[in-house]
Amino acid sequence: MFIIISISVSVLILILIYHYSRQRSLSHQRNYQQIVTLRLVMELCRKHRAVTHHAATTDNHPAIEDTLVQIDQQLDKESSRLISLANFDHKPMYRVLQMKLKGLSDEWQQRSFARNQRIHGTAIRHCMFLIDDIALAWLLESGRADLSDEYHMNWQQVLDSMEVLTQLRICIQEIDQPIGEMRVKYYGDKVRHKLHQLSLISPLPIRSPVGTQVLEQLDELVAANKLDINQADLYQLTTDISQLIAQVYDDMLSDITQSLYQALPDISSVTIYTEKSKAH
Repeated sequence: MFIIISISVSVLILILIYHYSRQRSLSHQRNYQQIVTLRLVMELCRKHRAVTHHAATTDNHPAIEDTLVQIDQQLDKESSRLISLANFDHKPMYRVLQMKLKGLSDEWQQRSFARNQRIHGTAIRHCMFLIDDIALAWLLESGRADLSDEYHMNWQQVLDSMEVLTQLRICIQEIDQPIGEMRVKYYGDKVRHKLHQLSLISPLPIRSPVGTQVLEQLDELVAANKLDINQADLYQLTTDISQLIAQVYDDMLSDITQSLYQALPDISSVTIYTEKSKAH
């Protein structure tokens, strides 16, 4: 009788361990897939912003309509996937995100450059806040509270850098005015400091050839008595800066997911619109 009870208890313990292990594995998979999908949505938002800006500055709206339709379809597909992945209590947050994503193409032809920047920036930051919630909860669930403070501090640095870059981009259309030139130099200096701070989080992007060139351009821009750069070149500079910030953030996320589950896939392997002539 004692042997039967012992065997039964052992079997029950094994079942509980298996159940717990399976639940933990499913939780890891869900968290990972949510971060991967949100990361893709952010990249699609950047592509959407680049395409609409290119069309607005060249007055070539009809030529990019098909491209925007493709990006919108991908955004709708990925946002629907996020809703299906989310826990019941969190689904409303992802429905709000889906509404914001659907609004990216609403009357974009009538938007000012600054408003277009703000609308896309809001959607990207929404994704970042959702990723932050997932990452912090995942770290705590996995007993890695030691990493949560460092991660959140770095996340805040990235977010602050994006905010300053947005302010610099908003100044682009004012570059031919004295006040606009002052604002470009002011925010250019702030962006330069932010990039140096980001190099402490992930040195490789900032110290890469592109990163070095960007910092040199910012040094020249800030030191110049009179700016010798046109709107197109300044926008290209801010595009390069945006890519550097995105790479630092991507490295951060990959470090976290690798420590908890596995590294993130290469974002360049994902099929998204990447026509360089229109991406700037």
